Amino acid sequence: MNYHLELKNVKKQFGPTEIIRGVNLNIKKGEIHSLIGPNGAGKSTLYNLISGVYELTSGTIKFNNKNIENLPSYEIFRLGLSRSFQITNIFPKMSVFENVRCGLLWNMNYKYSILKILDNNQDLNDKTNAILEQISLSNYSKEPAGLLSYADQRALEIGITIAGGAETILLDEPTAGMSKSETERATNLIRNIAKNRTVLIVEHDMGVVFDLSDTISVLVYGEVICSDKPENVKTNQAVKEAYLGD
Repeated sequence: MNYHLELKNVKKQFGPTEIIRGVNLNIKKGEIHSLIGPNGAGKSTLYNLISGVYELTSGTIKFNNKNIENLPSYEIFRLGLSRSFQITNIFPKMSVFENVRCGLLWNMNYKYSILKILDNNQDLNDKTNAILEQISLSNYSKEPAGLLSYADQRALEIGITIAGGAETILLDEPTAGMSKSETERATNLIRNIAKNRTVLIVEHDMGVVFDLSDTISVLVYGEVICSDKPENVKTNQAVKEAYLGD
């Protein structure tokens, strides 16, 4: 089977310390795939390897059958793979509308040209409004992004990722710090954007994980000890002992 995102024997060392110790991970096109594990398991490091923030020590990463290990982050992004971070990454002084529109510029081949009058570009603005509608931020389009609530800033970050044309999105703890109602809204948003995309999630809220996921992979001490359907992961004895408990 050809997988959408495929990691083979991926390893990462920092000096003599081995953080990722031979990860094999297969992500199918169109699925919501969650990566869980205890603190210090290497989840953020693995995300940084996939997205080009860190270079691999050894192993391979393929995206749509193209090797992307050790490519710069911007090249991986242009291939259609994007990620969010634990810390929200937006332009706080720009309006919500302008944040999303900036995300569309490269995707629509404008390349941030200052010679183009963006306000008069109906196609660009219509696409921006459509994304704002999808992430339920249309009512805040003129507001400075920095004034949004934390949950709305996270939604905006996802909107910017969508605007960039990503077909695969890596979300890093998308519901961290949210109330129950905010978590429910974020879960619905993720489910909505995943209808025509592949989504990989690192998440500690097991309610979110088991509600959303098609597949769950469990990372412990830099190794994947289980990758299976949610109902099988929940009953896996090794996963219980390492992470979930009884």
